[in-house]
Amino acid sequence: MINLVGIALNFQYPIIGIVTTTPLNPFIRRERIFVSTKINSSVFGYACCITSQNVVAIPRGSFVHSVSQTETLIDGDIVLVTPEGRINVMHRSCDADHTVFITNRCNSRCIMCPQPPSNDPPDLQDINEKVLSLIKAGSLQHIGITGGEPTVVLDQLCQTLVYLKSNFPNAFISLLTNGRRLSDFNLAKQVVAVKNKKLLFCIPLYADNDVQHDAIVGVPGAFADTIQGIYNLYRLGRRMEVRVVVMRQNFARLTAISEFIYRNMPFVAHIAFMGMEYTGEAEQHLEDLWVDPDEYSQQLYAAVWHLHRRGMNISIYNIPLCLLAEPLWRFARDSISTWKKNYLEPCNSCSVKEKCGGVFGTSAVQSENISPLSL
Repeated sequence: MINLVGIALNFQYPIIGIVTTTPLNPFIRRERIFVSTKINSSVFGYACCITSQNVVAIPRGSFVHSVSQTETLIDGDIVLVTPEGRINVMHRSCDADHTVFITNRCNSRCIMCPQPPSNDPPDLQDINEKVLSLIKAGSLQHIGITGGEPTVVLDQLCQTLVYLKSNFPNAFISLLTNGRRLSDFNLAKQVVAVKNKKLLFCIPLYADNDVQHDAIVGVPGAFADTIQGIYNLYRLGRRMEVRVVVMRQNFARLTAISEFIYRNMPFVAHIAFMGMEYTGEAEQHLEDLWVDPDEYSQQLYAAVWHLHRRGMNISIYNIPLCLLAEPLWRFARDSISTWKKNYLEPCNSCSVKEKCGGVFGTSAVQSENISPLSL
């Protein structure tokens, strides 16, 4: 997410609007945020104005001045501007993807959580609804719903799913959930009631046994809850993706995890093996968690082919091509969000950079084995 900061004038509450860098007719300015290096007196009617100028005082209208890098804001971007002068880009106009952070709360305490749980600001739902209302209906190809754990705010989640089906009927929706609350069959029925065939439940499984999985999640009984949640969704005919985030605690058992999935969940639509984003709790527990993808390349190779040979649909997320055996490249996906994706200096001379998904720019550590390829 792009974040800028400046000095706010005449603000009483957060403002959400659509960026325009071209002056507009006064009758259509109400939901527009005017961005310019030169602000004059003809800016009446905009929701807010953003400028790199130093504005000493202005009698009316909300302003954020002395903002650096205003050129990063482009026409059609949807931004949140706070009374503290923070400018957060909530949706890029050039993106066909959008992510809804529906809550910061969670019922698990995963040791590698990139976004540690916290209480929700009181206006979080209002902000999400406003942003979605400003995105052009039908313009999105993919929408991710994440948190926190989305099912802990069940009513908001169900309302959001209904809204998305009505306004973005052609968009694929990924719901990232730990699946634990879905172990309650009646609750699972509420979540799937919207009957959106483009909805995919993305559920993490960190081990093939409760001891390891529960230790990683930080909650006794989490493994049993998640497995029951997966079975409940299967009973309800829902599509699922099982996600295996690779870390020091589980890399030695990747093939065992593959076998567990094949034996117990042959009905899942997709399995993803994922490199880790070392931020948040993962950064705090770096010494315990860190394992170089080069170190687990053999285990990953065996786990992927174990499932592929059995006819299951496999992908590898978040690992650059130079850290994968070439036969695994066919499974590698461009999976890192645009605003998080980065390429390191050695990547500039790599012959397959255009095909590579890069690395997390948000990670506290990167593999020392990243090196340019010449093919």
